[in-house]
Amino acid sequence: MPKVERFLNFVAGGVILLGMMFLVTSDVIGRFLFNRPIHGVTEITEFFMVGLLYFTLPHTQALKAHINVEIFTLHYSPRTRLIAGVLTYFLGFFVFALITWQGIKSAADSWKIQEVTFGLLELPLFPAKILVPIGSFFLCSRFVLDIVEGLRKLAQKDFS
Repeated sequence: MPKVERFLNFVAGGVILLGMMFLVTSDVIGRFLFNRPIHGVTEITEFFMVGLLYFTLPHTQALKAHINVEIFTLHYSPRTRLIAGVLTYFLGFFVFALITWQGIKSAADSWKIQEVTFGLLELPLFPAKILVPIGSFFLCSRFVLDIVEGLRKLAQKDFS
């Protein structure tokens, strides 16, 4: 699982970010130097942002680098903090399992009706919509690993 997370984060996320940078830079240069913007850059960049977000979430969770409000948990014992963490991972799993399920339904509907964007370019929405359940599935997998690890620590009384 960590190899998949690293691949999604560093390879897929890096390629998407580089693509966004190249596309936006080319559009800016074309617009200001040659008065010839690239049509559809905004729509394509929006699609890239979906992939960038959902592909990097699992690795961020593996590093425990998501935003964490510690104002309450600082006063908890290590055991209580660990229990709160496991409960939080379970809640995250539940929410992202719902997002995965509904994302699959939304992507399937988009594919079935051949949904496209409105604007100058009519781009299919299915590719962007399928990225949401893919990234959410891997985040759910990470939450399961974190829940199992937390429960193992609780059983072994290892509250670090």
